[in-house]
Amino acid sequence: MTFVRVAGVGDVAPGKMIPVEAQGRKLLLANVDGAYRAASRKCPHFGFNLCKGTLDGDAVVCPMHKAKFDLSTGEVRRDPKLLFLSMTAKSDLALYPVKVEGADILVGIAD
Repeated sequence: MTFVRVAGVGDVAPGKMIPVEAQGRKLLLANVDGAYRAASRKCPHFGFNLCKGTLDGDAVVCPMHKAKFDLSTGEVRRDPKLLFLSMTAKSDLALYPVKVEGADILVGIAD
């Protein structure tokens, strides 16, 4: 696994998320109460950009269908829903390991 610098510790405030890239992968980086979490930026349901969604505690909510994904496990907490249509998420959200070295936030990418 290769760890790649994606941001500095001052780049993402607590309770916020930002878009980042690591070796061509489009990710979101969230600050959940001082713990950094990295995940795929695409919603596993239809691929919408999760960075345009919201953080709800330690979960990210899709801006389109309101599916909710746990940023610690990647598990679906709430399946997608559009108006009166209930759907099932296709899969859990892909997560990436994060570590902090000094003032740098690094995300692990499998070799």
